[in-house]
Amino acid sequence: MKNYILILLLLYIGVLTAQTEGSGKYTVKILEINTKNSDFGTAFYGDNRLVYATPKKGITIVNDVWIENNQRFLELYTADISPDGELLNSKPLKGDVNTRYHEADVVFTKDLKTVYFTRNNYYNKQLARDAKEITNLAMFKATVNDKDEWVNVIPMPFNDVQYSVGHPALSKDEKILYFISDMPGTLGQTDIYKTEINESGFGNPINLGPKINSSSKEFSPFVDGYILYFSSDRSGGMGGLDVYATKLTEFTPEPVLLNAPINSNADDFTFIINESTRKGYISSKRSGGKGDDDLFHFIEEERVEFKCRQLITGEVRDKNTTEIILGAKVAIKDAEGNIVKEVEVDNEGAFAIPVSCETAYTLIGKKEGYTSQTKSFTTSNEADKRLKLLVLLGTGSISELIDEKPIVVAEPKPEGLPEVLPEEIVKVRPSTYIVNIEPIYFELNSSYLNKEAKRELEKVVELMNKYPEMIIESGSHTDSRGIEGYNVWLSTRRARSTVSYIIDRGIDASRITGKGYGESQLINECSDNINCTEAQHAKNRRTEFVIIKM
Repeated sequence: MKNYILILLLLYIGVLTAQTEGSGKYTVKILEINTKNSDFGTAFYGDNRLVYATPKKGITIVNDVWIENNQRFLELYTADISPDGELLNSKPLKGDVNTRYHEADVVFTKDLKTVYFTRNNYYNKQLARDAKEITNLAMFKATVNDKDEWVNVIPMPFNDVQYSVGHPALSKDEKILYFISDMPGTLGQTDIYKTEINESGFGNPINLGPKINSSSKEFSPFVDGYILYFSSDRSGGMGGLDVYATKLTEFTPEPVLLNAPINSNADDFTFIINESTRKGYISSKRSGGKGDDDLFHFIEEERVEFKCRQLITGEVRDKNTTEIILGAKVAIKDAEGNIVKEVEVDNEGAFAIPVSCETAYTLIGKKEGYTSQTKSFTTSNEADKRLKLLVLLGTGSISELIDEKPIVVAEPKPEGLPEVLPEEIVKVRPSTYIVNIEPIYFELNSSYLNKEAKRELEKVVELMNKYPEMIIESGSHTDSRGIEGYNVWLSTRRARSTVSYIIDRGIDASRITGKGYGESQLINECSDNINCTEAQHAKNRRTEFVIIKM
């Protein structure tokens, strides 16, 4: 019974262009269990049972009929799944779940001990109404006991009388709860949100953004592994609500419309699918049904496919000062010179532009008063890959800023190094011996030497005076955060700062070289996309004076 939700949410008409090509191949059949009333909103209750919503059965009593469609209020029922997908032995759910008002749209945890569901905002025998005396939808959590009874029903912390919350879905690891709402900040009429499930409860709701949500209605999310299915009545579909799919990856691609017969010219929603069997259920108001909304069983014969896409990310900075350049623009052109996308950097100087795989592009960074920079590249065939590019505006080229001189490291031990090391020298890695000083730290995005850094560099000068034949290399390193090219550039500037200081203190320039390694020589596991503490990242942000010769 989608209609009751559409009216309760007080939705408005909206339009957004969506791709019209479909994906996936399915066979669909209507179920015998359908009635003349609205039957919809299935959810797997383990492998062999299903929960769905349908109007109350039995004798009608006063105030038991929803006047919007003259059907009784919805209740949640459970049924057994037969081998051919039919639903048998339907009966109302047990426990403190079905009330005199609407209940629908359910999701269970894998252990079947916790359930989230949608209900009119009715709790502790109180029906909440907004300023216009409208009762919105709310989402609740319950515990399922050993008798299959739903107990300990509690409202979600982000429920509110002024807007609706409902249609729960869980991520594969059950750490994220997805739902729909028209809460403040919604982009369209209803949007899909997510919240973290943690030990202390739930995080703040986060809108999934314009890549998924539109100016129209988004409904009934469902997560199948890394794929998010949902329904929307955005333009470009087949009619009414249609089912779309997108990938829940770090870079979210444009939603894909599912092929008929999953979608029709009527409302199609609450798509669910078994991850193993590739069989599932959908609700639809299409012609040929038995009543209002009907339940359909389907078999997936070919999975939904997504266009191979990548994301170009980066920053625009002044190549001389390393400062971010606000107001800079970055454009991507195709091989024919056509602008694919042009964006202005955000308040951190960053940009992100989606591109196709296996395609040649040219990136142009520019701002009035600066010399523009052009980079040409060809994307690989790796879907969802992020490419990091650093754009430096000013005069000259990036190559002028990076020392490409090869590094000479003696193997297995630097020439002239005694068997018993003096206390000023330590072995840190195989064949790597460095001057034993405290770490030298720089301010964020800076190569300026502070007092503490200079104090440690004096120790290096003292050691080089003590050993007149010593030759060292100043190697500066960064952690893995930030853009790779920028890390190389910044570490090179820092290495040069230390070398310049030591030379200024009277050490012959032939005895010391400098090199910026960026993030290429991490000394722990804290590479890209690995969660590490600040202390772990700090170990990689180091300047080492490597002994080349004694």
